Amino acid sequence: MIKIVRILLILVTIFTMAFYLPSTYRKAVEKRPMKTMIYYSEVSNDFVIARETGDSLDTQAAMRYYTPAGTQLTEEEYMRLLPFNNRRKLKLMGNMPDSLHGVALTTDVLKNVKRSMLLAPRSSEYHLYPLFESAPERLGVSLPDDLFRFTGDGIEFVDCKTGDILAEKSARFRSAMAACGFTAPARDVYGIPSVLKRWDSGYFVVDVTGGLYHLMMVKGVPFCRKIDTDIAIKNMKCHTDEEVFAHIFDTQNRLYVLTTDYTIKPLETDVCNGRFFMTSNCFARTYKTSEADSSIMYVFSPDFEPLGRYAEVVDHYSHTDEAKWEQRIFPFSVMKTPGYAHFIPLFNAPAMFWLTNLLCAILWVGLKVYHRRRLTRPENIADFVVVLLAGVYGLMAVLLYPNRK
Repeated sequence: MIKIVRILLILVTIFTMAFYLPSTYRKAVEKRPMKTMIYYSEVSNDFVIARETGDSLDTQAAMRYYTPAGTQLTEEEYMRLLPFNNRRKLKLMGNMPDSLHGVALTTDVLKNVKRSMLLAPRSSEYHLYPLFESAPERLGVSLPDDLFRFTGDGIEFVDCKTGDILAEKSARFRSAMAACGFTAPARDVYGIPSVLKRWDSGYFVVDVTGGLYHLMMVKGVPFCRKIDTDIAIKNMKCHTDEEVFAHIFDTQNRLYVLTTDYTIKPLETDVCNGRFFMTSNCFARTYKTSEADSSIMYVFSPDFEPLGRYAEVVDHYSHTDEAKWEQRIFPFSVMKTPGYAHFIPLFNAPAMFWLTNLLCAILWVGLKVYHRRRLTRPENIADFVVVLLAGVYGLMAVLLYPNRK
């Protein structure tokens, strides 16, 4: 029981330090003037720029708002230009418009704002996936009793309770996929393997030849459709959306959108670092990205026709020497989504922090030798692995909750 408690304490400590230490480091070293943010106004159909005056650590710093032409806006004018971002304040002030461009701004319209981070590198990969029922009798998504995977022979379903292969179901889905031209094995599988979604749109599977296929289960029957494309797919970000199945990155970090009518549209964006923050509502879709010295926003209509592009020169912290040292010191950090709904780990490249982690492990070994502890005990081997993987976090955690043996 004591060992389990110690393990939990170490894990909680690592998580907590990964959340607080990197941000404390940034506050200590980051002293750049002015944060700069770019918005797109659905009211004026133009950009709005927010700049921070004073040092980023100065408690007296304030935001100033401008149009692209340089005209300064009051805070009230800024909020009126961005009703989706400021709907609560505008309602309290009595300044919320009833409609915009002939569209009534009902509660459903104002809440129907979608936000998503689009990343070209794939962050994680599963080997077993749940295939949900995409046309259930009741609303919602329920976990099935089996999982599927891809082998050299094609798709294969495994019973969750017994671990047995479901031969009949596997054969039915293999036959449906082969009829569409699927060639096993699968190279990549993309989807949302979670019940935390409004409905299920299945998975998108890339076969060994690079072909793209849509796989679903509809009323217990396999559904498979080949999607005509010659894109060399690097990653896909799937959505639960009435109009968009997924965003696609190719191997050159060019961005495309796959709509629910199986049309793939290239988005007219510059080839960048493969990282976009997307926001969409019923009036426009925006894609923000950053380069070494600038922030860029691309704006598209709901039908993905380009409406505009704006770039603002920004001194990004991520491209400073201080940021590089942060990546050398900390193997990863934890960020929160708005409202603390989720905590997301952001891993740095191992090439940046491996030396720090190794030094922490050597220091831990030195302390154990100094205190004449036997390094070959399972508890000490486990601590060594924790320090080697978690670096500074792991060293501090195992020292804070020491193993006395």
